[in-house]
Amino acid sequence: MDADQVAHYLELEDKLSKIRQQVTSKLENQKHIAIILTAVEENIEGHDTNDTSKNLISYMIALMSLLDQAVDPETHAIKDLQLATSATYLLDIIFQYSAKKLLRSKFADLLTKIAPCITDEKAEPLLIRSAIGCLASLLVAQDTQAWNNTQNLTITPMRGLQGLLELSLDPRPKIRKRALEAIHKILENPPVAPTAEHVAAGTIAIFAINQLADVLNEYSNLSSRQLKAQTVKDDINSKIIKCLRLISTIVSSGQWPTTQIEPLCDMLLEVTKSSDQYLVSTSFECFEKLFNSMAESTVATGLAEDKYLKVIDTIFQLKPSNNDTHLVGSWIAVIVKGMSTYAVGSPVNAMAKIPEVFELMSIYLQSETMEISFSASQCLIAVLSQAVRDEILLLPEQSNGNVTKKDSKIVNNVINKLSDIFCEFLTVRYTNCTKEILNILAAAFKKFKFRSHPSLDKPLQIVDSWRVNEKQETMELVSEIELVIGSAITAIGPDVVLNILPLNLNNEIANQPGRAWLLPLLRGYTRNAKLSIFITDLLPVARDFESKLDSFPKESVQLRIYQTIIDQIWSTLPHFAELPIDLKDSFTDEFASDLCSLLYSNTELRTTICHALKMLVESNIMYSEGALADDIILQATFPVEESKKNLEYLTTKSVNILAVLFNIFTQTASNLRGYILETIESYLKITTPEDIEKTFNNVCGLLKNSMDNEAAAAANEKNNNKPQLTSTLLDIIVTMVRYLPPKCYGPLFMIFGQTVNSNDTLIQKRAYRIISKLSEISLGEDAITSYLTDIENVLLQNSNSVHTSARSGRLAAIKTVVNLLPTDQMSFIVQVSAEIILATKDVNEKTRDLAFEILILMAGRMQNGGSIDMGDGNMQVASLGEFFKIISAGLIGESQHMVSSTITAFACLMFEFKDTLSSDIVVDIYDTVELYLTSNSREIAKSAIGFAKVCVLGMPEDIMKPKVPSLIPKLLRWSHEHTGHFKAKVKHIIERLIRRFGYEYVEANFPEDDLKLLANIRKTRNRSKRKDADGTAVEGTLPTAKGPKFMSAFDEAVYASSDDEKEEGDDDENMRKKNKQYIIEKSDGNPLDLLDADTLAHISSTRPKKFNKKDQKKKLLSDDAFAFDDEGKLIVKGKKGSATSGNDEDPIANMTSGINAYLEAVKSGPVRGQKNKLKFKKGNKEEDNFSDDESMPKRNVGRNKIGKNFKKGGKFKSRRKL
Repeated sequence: MDADQVAHYLELEDKLSKIRQQVTSKLENQKHIAIILTAVEENIEGHDTNDTSKNLISYMIALMSLLDQAVDPETHAIKDLQLATSATYLLDIIFQYSAKKLLRSKFADLLTKIAPCITDEKAEPLLIRSAIGCLASLLVAQDTQAWNNTQNLTITPMRGLQGLLELSLDPRPKIRKRALEAIHKILENPPVAPTAEHVAAGTIAIFAINQLADVLNEYSNLSSRQLKAQTVKDDINSKIIKCLRLISTIVSSGQWPTTQIEPLCDMLLEVTKSSDQYLVSTSFECFEKLFNSMAESTVATGLAEDKYLKVIDTIFQLKPSNNDTHLVGSWIAVIVKGMSTYAVGSPVNAMAKIPEVFELMSIYLQSETMEISFSASQCLIAVLSQAVRDEILLLPEQSNGNVTKKDSKIVNNVINKLSDIFCEFLTVRYTNCTKEILNILAAAFKKFKFRSHPSLDKPLQIVDSWRVNEKQETMELVSEIELVIGSAITAIGPDVVLNILPLNLNNEIANQPGRAWLLPLLRGYTRNAKLSIFITDLLPVARDFESKLDSFPKESVQLRIYQTIIDQIWSTLPHFAELPIDLKDSFTDEFASDLCSLLYSNTELRTTICHALKMLVESNIMYSEGALADDIILQATFPVEESKKNLEYLTTKSVNILAVLFNIFTQTASNLRGYILETIESYLKITTPEDIEKTFNNVCGLLKNSMDNEAAAAANEKNNNKPQLTSTLLDIIVTMVRYLPPKCYGPLFMIFGQTVNSNDTLIQKRAYRIISKLSEISLGEDAITSYLTDIENVLLQNSNSVHTSARSGRLAAIKTVVNLLPTDQMSFIVQVSAEIILATKDVNEKTRDLAFEILILMAGRMQNGGSIDMGDGNMQVASLGEFFKIISAGLIGESQHMVSSTITAFACLMFEFKDTLSSDIVVDIYDTVELYLTSNSREIAKSAIGFAKVCVLGMPEDIMKPKVPSLIPKLLRWSHEHTGHFKAKVKHIIERLIRRFGYEYVEANFPEDDLKLLANIRKTRNRSKRKDADGTAVEGTLPTAKGPKFMSAFDEAVYASSDDEKEEGDDDENMRKKNKQYIIEKSDGNPLDLLDADTLAHISSTRPKKFNKKDQKKKLLSDDAFAFDDEGKLIVKGKKGSATSGNDEDPIANMTSGINAYLEAVKSGPVRGQKNKLKFKKGNKEEDNFSDDESMPKRNVGRNKIGKNFKKGGKFKSRRKL
């Protein structure tokens, strides 16, 4: 028995063992199957033998006898349904592993006994599905003779297959699915025959097509009244779907007969006419599976070539009307899928078919329906991109023998035909879809690349003539025209395009227009081109134009035009420098010197030239490292070896270029030279170590001279300028650090030691950057390790002379040193710990973040062990506990700032190492820091509150719970302090205590005088719960797109309290503030249409000036209709009586506009009262006028006097106790 058979039988045993475990199942059917299996195994004689094949026969005999008991021998009706179901289920499993010869020899007997399980009226789905599985195993085992019925037997495999086909259309989904799986299994396992096609494939295909045809005929014969009935339509659609699923199953097996392909395509395209999108998508799935199966068979055996051509030709012949929007889209999608899959197996033949597709689509491009013409254009673009393989576009000499001369000739013929077709497309006949045709032409250039020339030259010239003429109808297509020309520049190169379409800026060619508009296209589309084009064609034009600039007045239009053209010409240089194919020939010493001279003389061109120089290096480096590896044509036309040779060539010139760049860098302002540094770094990548060493030595010499000169100047002049040159040279050295050979590390550390103690901030920042930059490379880390003692001494000696802006750089250097410390030098951690602790409270965020990172790193290093030299020969073992002891020294510091920083450091370390610290250390630290909650210093108390919060969140419950009674009174000491968010922080900690230990426990330990705060917290929590239950989201919990609020989990733990307090405690206030909105009247006085799209511009969340009381009063004073007398009384000009007389009976007349009417309605509408209930205002007791305190309703104290001793103007105080 071979390994496959052993695995086969082990799989069977695994299935049976799973069934045995179901003896205790609560499901009756599973339990019965397990009992039957157990009983059968107990009665099988010789079950314990090692011959599995004999055991299978015994299983089969026993289970067949049980099936006989369940079926009446005379009527063939099922007597015991449960027994028949269990026996058939087990037979289904056994048949899958039985010998095919045995199943073949007993086919008639087995089929006769299994047939009642399918045909009986009492048969349930589980029984039928098991019987289908048995039938599938029987049919798979049959040979060609049995299928052809050479012995003229009555019971044949075709009869069983016919039953399966009928069940594949069964209305019951599970039975239908099992039947489809059985058919697929049969077709995938054809018997041995002269052909690869299954003997029964034709029968199955004819059955499927006939069933689909019958359903479609039934659908076509329905009356319009029946079609309107939804039930009839759904029934027909359901039948079509079932037929399509059967077809899809057959097609996916790869066994669909060639003779039946044409009727199948006809039927599927007929289905695509349906308005039901599900039917259309299902028919497309059938097409897709048909194409995929044929493509796979073509690749595997090459037998489906004719079949594929027949399918595609059939689809081409079934073209719909060019006005049928629904069917055209479906048909086009099928063509695209067919062509793309055809190209997988036969790329040359598929490409030869493309002109036919273009001619076919020309009809639909002319369609007056925009949707159809657009679909046709997208089809052609998709066919070009998917059906044309890049491999066949290569020339025979580029393809390593994969492309023959015959194939190359076919490609040329196809592109020539397409050129003629494009010329036809660009005529007046296709005016309605010119934009789409231009997009197709651009796609053709992108796909064919260098093979586009000279075939597509003529369409390119036609498009150029449109751009040159600048007529009204063509100017609307400028973007598409420029896309075509730009694609041509990328595909065939700017040199070829400029030969076809010369720039002619100086009118050197007669009867040719000027094409200045080509310059932006050259800038945007030039890639992997010839650098010589810029040098020979464009640069002379720029120089010629520059020579003419002096002849124009300064403010003239011509001067601006010339300057623009010069700028556009130079802007193309970086793109010509992007992976040029002639770098070694074009980038000569002469050209390089010209660029360097321009760097000195023309400051405006420095950015462009530096970008070009950088692009020369970076593009070749990226290409040599594998970029664009999937571009087959580029890899063939420009091999990777060429880019490596280019880099070697550039290496010979890098020293001179670097010297020029260094000089330019020192001459440029510090805020405008970042790009120069990037260019310097690019050339340092390709410079040899020897040259870098020489360059470094030169820079070091310049640095020494600069430092000496600046020191002398500082001694002679008190008010000397800042030492710019020294810091500039240090910038260059910092950039060179990553590329320096190991020989230069000694002088580099000497520079670090000399510059780090400088009094100038710029020099100090760059000095510290040397260490952090060096640590980015492995050799640099080794160098730092070898000089570690010296670096430590330098860092410690200069700890008191650090400038504020250089502190982050210093911390980065310290982090590098701590990370590389050997285990016997842990004393450095002790010496810098005080500085790191103070840095945690620095005003600079970057410095604080680095301080916390170093703090955690130092703790981690100490946790890993080592030795600490405490002085006088006292050696301590490094550990996490020892580190906490070292940190605790800061708690007895002289300054409040030091104590506060130490507590903050403890909070960070407790948060990070809470799971690894011993409980004794945790308790000691907590007890110590808790005492500082009673400090009179706000700074210390604030840090202690943050520490308390971290402990409440992170300390183990068994340690933290006993500490709560003593913690609460100390916290409540600050609960009445509003400054610095103390109250909010304390409240949040108490909320956390309630969440963790329960309300009752916290209340029991809460001082009686502060129970009001606890009641408030409980009330707030209950209100939040009610809001959540009602489905109203709290404002603070709404999802935002701003990302995480805190940089780390520690920041969130310490600083999240005030925001949470705002969310939970101030919900109502926030909602009141949020809901204020004002309507601004239109200037024309017309009412505001709330349905108008411009309404939003008249609604403001900020208060307009007209709603302010002061502005209203000023307006009232200046109004011609009103005036004040000498006593200050209001009088109305030209009217007798009171100011309001005459219009009392007409309230609408008092309203000046529709906006006021709207606002009046809002003011008199319902308002929210207690418990968010609606209530209506009783009378006009107060005038709102949108004053500043509108969110707080005024109390009319003149009418409602509450209490006995009421005083006018006094505040109302509720007697009700909370």
